[in-house]
Amino acid sequence: MRQKITGFHLDGEGHWVADLECGHRQHVRHDPPWMVRPWVLTEEGRRSRLGVELDCKRCDEAGLAVAEAVREALKTAAQRAYEEGGLSGLCAEGRWDLALDALGTTDLLPVIHRALAPGPRGDAE
Repeated sequence: MRQKITGFHLDGEGHWVADLECGHRQHVRHDPPWMVRPWVLTEEGRRSRLGVELDCKRCDEAGLAVAEAVREALKTAAQRAYEEGGLSGLCAEGRWDLALDALGTTDLLPVIHRALAPGPRGDAE
């Protein structure tokens, strides 16, 4: 996910780190020939990059965790509704209608919050 650079700071080893608008951080080393970023070596160069967007891998990971959690919650809700419809004596069409209704009425906020919570499933920072 693209995020704008809001500032820079040095890490404990003297490497420049970009502060991103999402709150995450990303190293922006000048290490030729692998990484060529001479602009990071000067105050003027770093200032010229404020507002430039970088790919934030942590935001991408969080987005994938949310997508997986939402997909699983909706699948579970649909299966549960379909099975309950069968137990209630609904025909296959009625069971499908019940399953589709469950997709639209499932509260996803708790699922999203859990997926973004710090810990083993999501290292939100």
